[in-house]
Amino acid sequence: MLVGASFSVGCIFSKNLYRRRDFLKSFIVFLSSLSTHIRYDPSDIFTLVSMCANTDELSCFDFDDKHFLKPFDELWIEKVKSVPNSYSLTKDDKQLLFEFGTNLGKTDVEGQIKHIELYKISFAKQLSQSEEAIVKKSKLYKTMGFFVGTAAALIMI
Repeated sequence: MLVGASFSVGCIFSKNLYRRRDFLKSFIVFLSSLSTHIRYDPSDIFTLVSMCANTDELSCFDFDDKHFLKPFDELWIEKVKSVPNSYSLTKDDKQLLFEFGTNLGKTDVEGQIKHIELYKISFAKQLSQSEEAIVKKSKLYKTMGFFVGTAAALIMI
């Protein structure tokens, strides 16, 4: 039972690596969609972000009608803080999210599109790092979980 429990913990850590990767992939798709919507849709930034955040990973960025009472950047910070810890985002990931939202919607259309393109590149680098982490650490977490559980079971015997 101890071996199974520690192996399960290793699997959970491994799965968190994949969840981070999936979040970052979804966010890059979100950025592409947002760029298109900003160019062609005259709606406000709240509506545009809500339309583009249509995946499970990004549901925390959905703005409802009561949010229009505060400036977008303040609400964005609240939304980033509400991103579940299960995505295992790094400090750099969250910092990029904070910076992205606080500067969004403050310039003309072309400025916003360039802003999105800049952050798309930054998030692509984060995605690349997360994929490297999966290659290096995913199997390690599972193996270590198994061996730590086995060692603990042998010590108890």
